[in-house]
Amino acid sequence: MGIERILSMGERLQKLLEGAEKDAETIVTEAEKRATEMISKAKAEAERRQNMAQRGRGIDELIREAEEKAKKEAEKSLKDYKAKAEPLKTVTKEKRDEAVAIVLKEVLPE
Repeated sequence: MGIERILSMGERLQKLLEGAEKDAETIVTEAEKRATEMISKAKAEAERRQNMAQRGRGIDELIREAEEKAKKEAEKSLKDYKAKAEPLKTVTKEKRDEAVAIVLKEVLPE
């Protein structure tokens, strides 16, 4: 391999590295911007809730919001557990009995 070719490859690699650095800087800048926005929104929401609680108004709204959030999370959890349980329903009785026997053998002394 000639020196010119090696230098050419080195220049191309340097350009690729510079491009990757610029891309990384852009990604970091965007991430910082989004994080700042999220923090600002969270602070504003916390302040709003604190003001509502201090005034004694809006407590019902806060409770309703919390209940709705809990209900959505419960529905999602139930859906996830049903999906996880579905494959277990297809296990044959023989396999279940075998698994139970193995567990009992490990747990109970002879």
